[in-house]
Amino acid sequence: MSAPSAPSADLSWILDELVSVPHTRHAVLLSADGLLTAASSGVDRELGETVAAIASGMQSLSRAGAAFASGDPNSPWEQTLTQFGNSFLVLMAAGDGSYLAVGADRDADIADVSYRMLKTIDRVGQTLGIAPRQDRTGNA
Repeated sequence: MSAPSAPSADLSWILDELVSVPHTRHAVLLSADGLLTAASSGVDRELGETVAAIASGMQSLSRAGAAFASGDPNSPWEQTLTQFGNSFLVLMAAGDGSYLAVGADRDADIADVSYRMLKTIDRVGQTLGIAPRQDRTGNA
C-alpha cells in the first residue's frame, strides 16, 4: 500500500518508476520539515513517516558540514549518501522545500541511481509546478 501523497497530485507512480531501477528498493518524497509527501509501493505509512523524519535530520546534519567539506558554510547541500553493510540510503534535494530519499542494495549503481533521482526530481517538479533543484551553474 502506498503512503499518502501530496494533495495536488499522486506521485506514487513516479516513485514506483524510480524503484524499477535495478537494485533499488524504496523511494520516499518528503517536505523540508520531515513530513511524508509520497512513497513508492511497498512503503507503508509507518515506514514512510520514519524515513521522512530520518531523512529530514540527515539533510540538516549534512548542511552543517558545508564549511568542513568546502570551506564555505553557505555552500548549498545537494546530496547525502549513507552506506550500510549491504545497502545505501541516498538523500537528495528535490526542489523548493522537499527531498527525495531512495533505499538501494549494495549491487546498485549509485551513479545511475543518483542520475535517475535527478530525472525523477525534474518530473516531480513538473507535476507539482515547483522549481527543481538548481546546480551550481544555475541550470536545472
